[in-house]
Amino acid sequence: MVSTAKNTAYLLLAYVYQKLIALFYFILLARFLGADNFGKYTFALSFAALFSVLIDFGLFQVLTREVARDQTKAKEYFGNILGFCLLSGLGVLGLIALIINLLNYPLITKQVVYCTGLVIFLDTLALCFYYTLRGYLNTKYEAWGIILHKSVMLLTGLFLMAQGASLILMILPLFLGSVFYLGSAIFFLKKKINLWPIPSFNKNILKKLLKISWPFFLAAVFSKLYSTSDTILLSYLSGDKAVGWYSASLKLVNAFLLLIAGSLSSALYPSLSYYFVHAKEKLNVVFTQALFYLIFLIIPLVFAFIILSEPIIFFIYGAEYAPSVLILILLSLAIPFMFLDFIMVALLNACERQKTNTLIHGLGVGVFIIFNLILIPRFDYLGAALAVILGFLVIFILEIISIKGIIKIKKSHLFKKIGLTFLASLTMGMVLFLIKERVHLGFSVLTGFSVYFVFAYLFNLINQKDFLFLKEIFHWRA
Repeated sequence: MVSTAKNTAYLLLAYVYQKLIALFYFILLARFLGADNFGKYTFALSFAALFSVLIDFGLFQVLTREVARDQTKAKEYFGNILGFCLLSGLGVLGLIALIINLLNYPLITKQVVYCTGLVIFLDTLALCFYYTLRGYLNTKYEAWGIILHKSVMLLTGLFLMAQGASLILMILPLFLGSVFYLGSAIFFLKKKINLWPIPSFNKNILKKLLKISWPFFLAAVFSKLYSTSDTILLSYLSGDKAVGWYSASLKLVNAFLLLIAGSLSSALYPSLSYYFVHAKEKLNVVFTQALFYLIFLIIPLVFAFIILSEPIIFFIYGAEYAPSVLILILLSLAIPFMFLDFIMVALLNACERQKTNTLIHGLGVGVFIIFNLILIPRFDYLGAALAVILGFLVIFILEIISIKGIIKIKKSHLFKKIGLTFLASLTMGMVLFLIKERVHLGFSVLTGFSVYFVFAYLFNLINQKDFLFLKEIFHWRA
């Protein structure tokens, strides 16, 4: 138990480090490259990432599960999946090169895409090693690999920025980070389970594993389409600057999304899974409480982003990213649906409704792409932001319908607390509106959220029982 808790803590801290470093580096890079080159950079990453699911085909999830159940099969499963990924990865690199050459992009964009494709390939190979280690219930080494990866990337990137490096050279930090990530994965796998990266090809084993992996593959496809299709379509329909402005705002929203909603849903999932089987009444209580905590955090965040959007964008990215202000305001309106999606997914998967979850997000992806195709030609980069709002709204409605048979929420009590949360957030927003032009951004944020938590305390929105509840939830991670 202690060992597992330590491993979980290592990985959680590594993920926090990863997100914070990535956000910091992303901001510096956006300012260094400028909106046009930054648009090319983010497009290339999104374009290459879209094809990454074709490398592992959902096999990594299966690898962890099967190794955890029977560690004697680790060598043959790892070897066959590694062999599959080597071949599929080379094929995917060729496919990326073929498709980008069929599109009307300049040479520099194509070159950046080639390089990012290689980075994605190396990262995917590294994950094959780390998912094997997960099967041994050991995530400590993966945590160190993540920290090494991001540290190398940051230090290399800072050095190249100081030298005034070109766009193509700014892919080098990603490449070196991935090389160290893969190298550390090979070293840790050898050290922990004495396993060398020797690929093998057993038709029967691969056929068996691929038959199991297709639902994971389908879910991964939907996830990648959500995270990349808007950037790719915006690049093709509106150009690089539009991508740069849009990505700058989206990155800020996603940083909070992963740190808040991602952490809470990951911590919540084991307890939801347990209570679904052993105590349905407790399941209702836990989910309702967690739902409120998420709303308690996201409503003031929406107000803060909307009111402080201009000083945030100008302070972080500079005046060149002025169009990102309105994008951030629109994306802020999508925050409730984006954040609540995480907790809804956790509930559906914990309650054995993974097929329903896959169907919802499959429909959502289709709607999201259609909205982008309709709105981007009419409203440019604002159309992409509007598509995020509408796409996640559709998913949220479908998820609400789907959980009706699973959860019984005490709506009157929840709505009362949500109303008080909105009132506390509105008070905070009024204070922010009055002081934002007069004081530094940092002081505005500190003052605003101090006001919010004072009123939250006065309205009795949080108390000692809530902290005990959160302690119980995160205990399940151990």
